[in-house]
Amino acid sequence: MGVGVAAVLGGCGGGGGDGSDPFNFSSQAADRYVRIDRTGEPAIAAALLSRAVDNPTPVDGTGKPINPGAGNRFNNFNDQRDALNRGDPINDGRDFAFMLTQGPQINALANYHYELGPQLRSLGLTPCSTETASPPSGIGQVDISTCVAQVAPVVLPDVITLDPNVPTSWPNGRGYDDPVVDRLLAAALLKISGPGAPHNINTLVGVINPTKDETGTALPAAFPHLRTAHPFP
Repeated sequence: MGVGVAAVLGGCGGGGGDGSDPFNFSSQAADRYVRIDRTGEPAIAAALLSRAVDNPTPVDGTGKPINPGAGNRFNNFNDQRDALNRGDPINDGRDFAFMLTQGPQINALANYHYELGPQLRSLGLTPCSTETASPPSGIGQVDISTCVAQVAPVVLPDVITLDPNVPTSWPNGRGYDDPVVDRLLAAALLKISGPGAPHNINTLVGVINPTKDETGTALPAAFPHLRTAHPFP
């Protein structure tokens, strides 16, 4: 693949026709580069993982370090999100399933349901989680297995997937106007699957994100979502 890319780039010309190389590639060693964001599925790291440094070596459910940064002085950031970005998507399910669902960070999926379950129900929404005690005394009394079954195939591995045989709109591909966070939250929080499911992946679309700005002006509905320019004095 690398040879093919090099051949394509070489065939692009660009040196003014004089044969000079128009590209100036860095010669730094590979360990000088830092992957700061995979730009795969939306909000996974931001919503379910932590930047806190009080646990400098993220570990899985057995206490094993996940993608440790130790030993590389140029990429030794060791919070949970950095550990995810350092890893390869093919290993996401194995390495991060426990952390994303159970913690120990406060924004793990089980803790979201422990904290938000009563509020969701008070709003007339049906969470995908169930409680073995009411109210639950901790996340151990909140069953999120249905939620995991719903959302895991959507967000793991942390890559954008596309099936050209079905309509394109996130989670199948991603368009600029797709309400990705609203849909992600529905998949992670609400009962959208199984017989008689009262919600679907679009239940929260338009509910969470505002349709007007702080002045009461309706948000532009079409790309590029820009207001009319302010007139010059």
